[in-house]
Amino acid sequence: MGTVYSGRMNGDRPVTADIRRLIVDAQEAERARLAREVHDGPAQALSNAILQIEIVERLMARDPALAGAELRLLRDVLRRELGDVREYVSQLRPHILTDQGLSAAIRDNADQVGGILGIRIMLDLDPVIDTLPDSVDMVVLRIVQETLQNVRKHAQATRVAIRAARDGDDVVVEIHDDGLGFRQSGAKKASHRTFGIQFMGERAESIGARFEVRSQPGEGTTVRLVIPGGAEEST
Repeated sequence: MGTVYSGRMNGDRPVTADIRRLIVDAQEAERARLAREVHDGPAQALSNAILQIEIVERLMARDPALAGAELRLLRDVLRRELGDVREYVSQLRPHILTDQGLSAAIRDNADQVGGILGIRIMLDLDPVIDTLPDSVDMVVLRIVQETLQNVRKHAQATRVAIRAARDGDDVVVEIHDDGLGFRQSGAKKASHRTFGIQFMGERAESIGARFEVRSQPGEGTTVRLVIPGGAEEST
């Protein structure tokens, strides 16, 4: 059968207090990082832009050519900072997810990881996943991304497949690799891999989904996410 990791929705293994604290710490660290980057980047650039505009105002009457040069410099700075702002927004919700939907975002990530690994990641994606609510599709994408990063770092896989399909009223997403697999250590201390699995389980729980990881040494790993009522917005 292999090792099975299940989120709390399955009632198998509650997330421990230590893991929960690690998850909260990671979330807060990410928020703090974004806050610092926005403060040191766009916020500082806007503050400098205000000062530069004041300089241009003073130059307009006595040296229009220099004022024009200052405005062109300001335009270039603001263009660069606009690119940074778009990058921050992309970290929160990737543009491709908003513009083209979840299937395109999964395909893009699979192409990136497959290119790194030198393999083709097989995709079988029902269009239903492009009808999932925003709060759900972002969680699904993050779980797929985390799973593929685990494959890249640990699995040594030669075949990876991602499938999304209807199952009655539910939507099921599965990621399978033929890599090394792993056995649950049973203990005590969370590795980066098990922390990532627990983090994915927490994400799944946040949208009311069932989350499961099945793995055994030498037999690969399967990550399975079941989204109840798939395309329906939960109330």
